[in-house]
Amino acid sequence: MTFVGAACGEVARIPEEWRPIVFAAGPEERRRLALSLWNQGFLDLVPEFAEVLNTYCVDVRVGITDDSPVLVYVLETEDRELVSWVGYDPGTFEEPEFWESFPEAVQVFLREVHAGFVSQRREAFGVARPVDMRTVVELAGLPDGEPDGEGRARISARRLLKITTDGDRLKYCLSPDLAVGEVALVYGGAIVPKDLGQELDDLLISRFAEPF
Repeated sequence: MTFVGAACGEVARIPEEWRPIVFAAGPEERRRLALSLWNQGFLDLVPEFAEVLNTYCVDVRVGITDDSPVLVYVLETEDRELVSWVGYDPGTFEEPEFWESFPEAVQVFLREVHAGFVSQRREAFGVARPVDMRTVVELAGLPDGEPDGEGRARISARRLLKITTDGDRLKYCLSPDLAVGEVALVYGGAIVPKDLGQELDDLLISRFAEPF
């Protein structure tokens, strides 16, 4: 990670709408400018995390990692532990497979706010970079074909796109075989459909609640 300051030669690589953050007077102005970029639809999708972000974000720094400009959001817990998320430049967005399965609020977020928003790992505790999203078959997490599921959730592993994880084995997947707004929780061979907003909100909050 390379952090970008006002005197850094990398400023030219930073999206124009992010440059006021580079030149901001201090942490409070940086966080205010960064949070103003977020679309309300996505914040409404994850209301508990939106409140945490607004309350506990203490700074936002501009950087470059994975050959992409990023915003690094630093949150401080009530126990004074620091936890961070990395939001990628929306200019790096590439439409992933099964794009029609993404709710509009998530589409807007990925196209216009951050083309990936993650913590701890490149695909965990948020929404992975679309360029890194893969189907379960491509990830070799399940054999090709019809994995076990609960009720109607018998979906080909080729039609399950992993958009995030819990940092371990639980995959959160979208699929054209689910309703828009649903997410499939995939663990081993089990597939359980859930509400995407609630599950994503819970996942983000879990990272803040247990930063290590």
